[in-house]
Amino acid sequence: MPPAPLRSCVGCGAVRPKGELLRIHVSPEGGLDVDVGGGDRRGAYVCPGRPCLEQALRRGEFTRRLKVALTQTDLEALENLIRERASGKVVSLLGLARRARKVVSGAEAVESAMRRRRARLILTAIDASAGSVDKVRALARATGTACYRLLSKEELGAAVGGAPRSCVVVTDPHFSGALVSILAKCPPDTISAAPRPAKAMSPQGRAATREAWR
Repeated sequence: MPPAPLRSCVGCGAVRPKGELLRIHVSPEGGLDVDVGGGDRRGAYVCPGRPCLEQALRRGEFTRRLKVALTQTDLEALENLIRERASGKVVSLLGLARRARKVVSGAEAVESAMRRRRARLILTAIDASAGSVDKVRALARATGTACYRLLSKEELGAAVGGAPRSCVVVTDPHFSGALVSILAKCPPDTISAAPRPAKAMSPQGRAATREAWR
């Protein structure tokens, strides 16, 4: 296989495989948008961690490299946008996994998959009860299974074609690998936060929506 294409982070300057970086590009409206799953249009690549995002914004790297006027670009707005784009990709991939019968949900099915070591990835809802999340995480630690917290119960259930769910398990290594690569693009300290609707950032750097997160 040919080597993965490399790109330099505009924040720290590190050279990494393109697939590990966020691609910040110009939206059709002329502001910033985020691609968490590849793409070939002109863009600026940045590590998903907050330090690199902060440094790139502070130095005006996106404005300079993308040739777009961004006078009030805000870190929180950019992180919100990253979260939203990642959530959309996760929902799409879960839908594909459901159709391929590579995802299970429901307390008994989830526990069975984990105890039989069929689980490759666990997703718990952000509004699931602390008790249920603690139980799932304990099983995840015992079986060495990756566990993330993202989406609401309603969103998680809709993604797998059913009623609200507190937890779903992906049983296929290919789907789980694709999902983890997307989840890794979220800033680590915000992966558990509730996603809110987000649109491309305006040329003034503010998210085009003002809907509340909580």
